[in-house]
Amino acid sequence: MKLSDLHWLNKPNLNIKLKNLPHGIIISGPIGLGKEILAKDIASKLLINKNTSMEDTDLFSSNNHPDFFLLDKEKILLHNITYRKNKWDDEKGQRNINSFLSITPSIAVNKVVLMLNAQTMNDESQNALLKSLEEPSPNTYIIMTTSRPKSLLQTIYSRCQLINIATPSTDDINSWLTTNGISDINATDFPSFSTPLTILKSIESGDHLDFKNFVKIITNFIENKADTSMTIKNISNLDINLIMKTNYLIEFLKIILKSKLLNEDLSGIYMKFNSSNFNNLKISNLINDLNNLRFDYFKVPQINETHVLNYFLSELKNSIKI
Repeated sequence: MKLSDLHWLNKPNLNIKLKNLPHGIIISGPIGLGKEILAKDIASKLLINKNTSMEDTDLFSSNNHPDFFLLDKEKILLHNITYRKNKWDDEKGQRNINSFLSITPSIAVNKVVLMLNAQTMNDESQNALLKSLEEPSPNTYIIMTTSRPKSLLQTIYSRCQLINIATPSTDDINSWLTTNGISDINATDFPSFSTPLTILKSIESGDHLDFKNFVKIITNFIENKADTSMTIKNISNLDINLIMKTNYLIEFLKIILKSKLLNEDLSGIYMKFNSSNFNNLKISNLINDLNNLRFDYFKVPQINETHVLNYFLSELKNSIKI
């Protein structure tokens, strides 16, 4: 997928002024919007060869450019940012960001670091990175991507240019899907937080019915067609993690709450909830509890899933009647 294939990145891309870029750039937005593609495009343009005044596209695309440091980790640790004795990374060895940026560029005018998933840094790692942001070496740039807003220290944000990427509208996503040869699946079949690339990925992997199946499982439970243990088993059989299950449940509750508040009829898999009874405040509180769970999960990912599902299913049964 190329940058030109993602029309929602056109405006953010045009607003990037390479001659006036600060040393730090943060590209923020939900997963599935092409933040990495935009970040790599910026990085490539910054890595102009000293002698030819052109981009070394072959070196860059093969990830062999000596003046480019790509950090793509599920979790960024302190030794990835700064040197730590006896700390060895299977991919980078003892190479780290701060050391890389302290060395003069080899073949390009600039040196560029790209950190994907920057939101996974803890405070200690972020404070180590501040050294390179507060006292940057000449001709050095740090580009970060984050999928959670306000996930970095304020001192990091204050030293970087923030580029927020918004999710396109449902109509825009449907148009983009059609352009990519998909016309029999609609963006409305997915949660409202779904993004174009996550939708495309789920279609290609055959997971595009997960959300519909989740709603059906919850509906059967509320209608007493399945008990708690069977419902937990059915939910666990879905190939999604606890965060996504939490997101799905929040989405479901928001949809039925919105329909009641706006006096709008629901359709499709939600139609049965047109006649449901529930207390608006209870549902709002349940949504808040789920949001808190999601926040806690990022700090303590070892949360017991069965225990969590037990609690929220019990709350659902007590809150919604069909």
